[in-house]
Amino acid sequence: MLNKISINTKKCKIREIYFLNCKLYEYIKIDRYNKALDKFKTYKFYSFRGFHKPKNNQRIFYLKVHRVHRTSFDCIRQWLDIAEKMNAFVFFVCDNPDMELKIKQMILPNRHFTFIKSDRKTLKGEIKKILHKVERQALWERIAYSMITPFLHANENNYAISYNIDADDILLCAEPKKLAEAFVNAENYALKNQIDLLNFDMFYSKSYAVHWSFGVVICTNAQNCLNAIKTNTAWRKNRKLIEKYNICWIEKFNFNVDWFFTFLRDTRQLNMKTFYIDKVLVAHMPDIILEHGWAFMLQWKNNCINFPILSDLYKRAIWDSMPIPSDCIKIDVNIQEEDYKKFLCNFYDFGVGFEVDMLNYAKERCLISQEIYDRYASTWQYAREGRWREERLRGCKKGIKIC
Repeated sequence: MLNKISINTKKCKIREIYFLNCKLYEYIKIDRYNKALDKFKTYKFYSFRGFHKPKNNQRIFYLKVHRVHRTSFDCIRQWLDIAEKMNAFVFFVCDNPDMELKIKQMILPNRHFTFIKSDRKTLKGEIKKILHKVERQALWERIAYSMITPFLHANENNYAISYNIDADDILLCAEPKKLAEAFVNAENYALKNQIDLLNFDMFYSKSYAVHWSFGVVICTNAQNCLNAIKTNTAWRKNRKLIEKYNICWIEKFNFNVDWFFTFLRDTRQLNMKTFYIDKVLVAHMPDIILEHGWAFMLQWKNNCINFPILSDLYKRAIWDSMPIPSDCIKIDVNIQEEDYKKFLCNFYDFGVGFEVDMLNYAKERCLISQEIYDRYASTWQYAREGRWREERLRGCKKGIKIC
């Protein structure tokens, strides 16, 4: 009945107290430097705020999270770092209690976040009509509710600009500071050109400019989006618009909200555009990246969208790159083609401890030559592993729990 959940941020420790799934209060511990004592002191206080709200100057990020998998929290961590750089308040749109608990167990950048559930009531009738009798209707309805919730919530709370992000399966392999700069530039472009929805090029180039998709979307007018949803529930039967704008794909591709919004774009009911960040490497569904269907890795460079797994692993010529459509908006923040390597080394590289042990054992047992040993022992990774081991040893001697 009484439940306690611990949350760690970079600056404080929080314990949430729930009774029958209703939050009662928070117990917060913060370490602050005390000038008079010339040391850090722990301050403790209670907060009875049941719901954290953004400040007036904060951007709004809606991070849609649901699927728990091996790399979901890597993706979420990167989006939280980007949000922090952009001074954004995060609303996690989450219907999975296990996912919510696991996110709260991460070390979070700050306390500028809260959790909301998908709104499955306000536009329930409209969503059912839009997806009436499509294959796997129940699945696509559930996904639709999470996609539409940011529009409803932003409109209800008068948030002028909001980000609608599939945060559990998209990993942008670049420094958060650079990505934040890129998103601010894209946001300014959308405002200047009165674009209702500006999406990140996950499928636009890949589909030769046919498909507009969710994934990462900047919304500048939630009310316009809601109005378009309400007035187009019979979109698949609107022969007048289908013929007028040559919506030739609609008979085959009509099964989810992404295609519904593609219809809204093509029939010019919303001003919708697409942008990309030059030279950035992106992983979509990194946990199943080798399948390379709906999952893929891509990079924009030299006016093409490139798929390195197809070119380097599958050796698939021609289809390993596609031209970026001329109307796709280029955002350039001076990211270099191979910057992703530095990012991945910092993000994932946990050292070569096992290999160093084996190298030393192999040398001791005369299984390798001195030349082979020196080749690896002279690297910076080997030297770094040595420093890490010395630090762990010193920490153990001082009683610090890092060994």
